[in-house]
Amino acid sequence: MVRGAMRYSGERLLIVEDDQEMRDLLRKVLEKDGYQVSLAGDRHEAIALLAQGPFDLVVTDLLMPHDGGLELLTTIQQVYPAIPVIVTAFGDWHTYSRALELGAAAFISKPLHMAELIAAVHNALAKRSVAASP
Repeated sequence: MVRGAMRYSGERLLIVEDDQEMRDLLRKVLEKDGYQVSLAGDRHEAIALLAQGPFDLVVTDLLMPHDGGLELLTTIQQVYPAIPVIVTAFGDWHTYSRALELGAAAFISKPLHMAELIAAVHNALAKRSVAASP
């Protein structure tokens, strides 16, 4: 998909990342691409924000203090199954396959390439839009 070819005006994204600098960078990049972005530092903050929703997509780090991204992914799949989740991590094949097995829309290895993240967000939202169409 060509960047900007399809605009998702007003799509709300939730970024869950324990590293403050990475959270801020992701927010800036995704807001620049036209998304409304909320931030959470861990699974508990994310769940509280999701309850206030609605969100169109979640991007979560895999490794965080306390509960990690896979636990959050599982919770979202159970409570908010229509929300796609993109998982980011310094991961190996096992981690990648486990995230996809649990229902992740995409898995992006760190260090992140922002173009790859934006493409994954666009793709996940496009698939969600098609699935929601009558």
